[in-house]
Amino acid sequence: MGHGNSNKLYITHAEHAGEFGQHSASSGYRAKLQAPHPRAQTPFDCCALSFQPFNHPVCARNADGTGFAFDLVNIIPWLKQHNNTNPITKEPLAPGDLITLHYSRKPSGEIHDPISFKPFSEHSHIVAIATTGNVFLAESIKGGKDLLEDAKFKKEDVITLQNPHGLPASSTINTGATAVAKKEQEKPKPAVKAVSEAKAKAAVPWNISPYSSGAPGASLTSTSVDPQTQSSQLLWDEEELMFEEMSNPPKGKGKEKDVGKRRAYVRVVTSLGGSLNLELYCDKAPKTCYNFLMLAKAGKYDDCLFHRLVPGFMVQTGDPTGTGSGGESHWGTPFRDEHDMRGAAKHDSRGILAMANKGAGTNGSQFYITFRATPNLDNKHTVFGKLVGGDDVLDALEKLPRKDGTERPAKPVRITEVIIHQDPFEVHKTRLARKLARRAEAQDDSKKPPEKTQGDDINWFGVKVGTGDSAFGGGSAGAGVGKYLGIKRPLDQATGVQADDVGDDAKKKRKIGFGNFDAW
Repeated sequence: MGHGNSNKLYITHAEHAGEFGQHSASSGYRAKLQAPHPRAQTPFDCCALSFQPFNHPVCARNADGTGFAFDLVNIIPWLKQHNNTNPITKEPLAPGDLITLHYSRKPSGEIHDPISFKPFSEHSHIVAIATTGNVFLAESIKGGKDLLEDAKFKKEDVITLQNPHGLPASSTINTGATAVAKKEQEKPKPAVKAVSEAKAKAAVPWNISPYSSGAPGASLTSTSVDPQTQSSQLLWDEEELMFEEMSNPPKGKGKEKDVGKRRAYVRVVTSLGGSLNLELYCDKAPKTCYNFLMLAKAGKYDDCLFHRLVPGFMVQTGDPTGTGSGGESHWGTPFRDEHDMRGAAKHDSRGILAMANKGAGTNGSQFYITFRATPNLDNKHTVFGKLVGGDDVLDALEKLPRKDGTERPAKPVRITEVIIHQDPFEVHKTRLARKLARRAEAQDDSKKPPEKTQGDDINWFGVKVGTGDSAFGGGSAGAGVGKYLGIKRPLDQATGVQADDVGDDAKKKRKIGFGNFDAW
């Protein structure tokens, strides 16, 4: 069948499992371990660094007899930038160690072997001679002589540039794959867990939802998702649950009293010598208020400029860069608007606190305070508070002079610090932590065995469970309802016959027929 020296019309055992065929059951697994990664094979006419066809090919020789072809204009800048390090093997590589390669090309530009004129392909065994730099097919250098230069070479001078059918076992690529395979084989097998541990259920998170995460279905229909065989429930976002609870006040008589508990109160100290006292509507714009409070706690608003001033309209701040184009939210990404929520506040008076944005859903850290009612900004910007103290400071801000032709104040005014007096989100987190702690304690108590108390082992007959003694002393039955239940009559007194006699009579007498019918 073409393997070895056999001319038989069928595959012999030696061809199937021997050195010729290697068609055994494990040959595919071994070949997979020895084969390089598919992306590790660069086309023979391309630079191994840029993956583009080369114009000035050079070769970097490895210690195992293989080599990688680079383009001179790509490898030299790499070596200068990375301290003479080979980009493939990470071994030291000096520019003087590069070997210039000489490829033979046809007029059409196709690379071929200079001896046999066979074109190179991805299946060709391509080698180069280190002393001359000429590139051949492996079958053209069997004589140990470079026929182009008429010069002899040693076996060590042969550099393998491409050998898809049999990379050396000690090559750089294969060594990594083999090492990984050996490492996996040497890994100790994990000990078998006890049955009780395997059956133990994991703690159910408090924010679990009734919906599935869809991981098994996604892994079944997508090749980029790791296989999942067990269904898992989706977890609600803890912050979103907190925002929902803040925006839904309790119904009943305590509704009015609870409004003050769901709002935050902060004081913005300015460099003018006064402060702006603000009330934050955590029940109307919870996510926006939470963003403001978290940034204030992190000190993001400290030393921020009031970078924009429009008298009769508003004053804007909240940009740490002071340019008016910077500032990030607490999460690092823009977040949604809340002007479309039920009961959202409006720009209906002076001293309204709202978020500045560049369009829908682009809220960051910048905010502004209005000098008058601005209904034209409704449904465009999220209102999340109002001024409740410091009107004189707001008047002073409005009267500040501006630079000519700009909206920037001529005198720099900054936010010194932001002091938080009441934070409903912190109260909610503390309350939730206590609730979860109580739930965990209750679960631990349910797992403990019940403690025995005096009287638990006595049934309603007055007898201790597991014993025949009375609980009321003496080992005799009590005087209650079940006083006769504990009395046992001997078998001989009940029947008047000895036990031995009963046994002998039973052995001697044998019933035959249908018995006696005299009683009828």
